[in-house]
Amino acid sequence: MSDLGPSEMAEVLSVQAGELLRIWRSARLSSQPEMLPGLSDGALESFFQALGPMLARGARPAEAGGALSGTLRVPPDGANGTLAEEWDVVRQVLRAVCDSLGAGEGVARWLEEAAEAGRDTALRFARGESTAPHRLVLLRVFSGLALRPRTV
Repeated sequence: MSDLGPSEMAEVLSVQAGELLRIWRSARLSSQPEMLPGLSDGALESFFQALGPMLARGARPAEAGGALSGTLRVPPDGANGTLAEEWDVVRQVLRAVCDSLGAGEGVARWLEEAAEAGRDTALRFARGESTAPHRLVLLRVFSGLALRPRTV
C-alpha cells in the first residue's frame, strides 16, 4: 500500500472533521475527567474543519492557528499547562489518523506542525496577546469545575 498524499488526506480530513473532534473529546476526557468541557473545546471544531481545505490548497501549517474561531475557556489564574496538554491530545489524534491510514511522512509532519500552530495561537490568545485571530472569544471561567485538583 502506498502512502496517502496531501490530496487524499485532505479529503479524509474534510469528511471526518466531526469525527476527529469526537475522538479528541473522548481522549481529552480520559486525561482530564474532572473538567467538562475542555478549555479548547469551543475552538477545535473550526480547527479540525480547516485542516482538510488547508492541506488541499497547499497552505503552510503555520496558518492553521489563524483558522481558530469560537471560544477558549480560561480560569482567572491562567491555564497554559492545561491548554498545552489539550493540544498535545490534538497532536496525538492527528498522528493516530496518519498511522492508521498510512499517510505519508510529509503529511504527518504537516499535521504535527499545524497542531503546534493551533496550540501556540491558543496559548497566545489565552495570555491576551494581540497576535491571535479576532474570531476567538475568551471566556473567563470562575466555576469550581475548571482545573480543580483531583481528589481521588
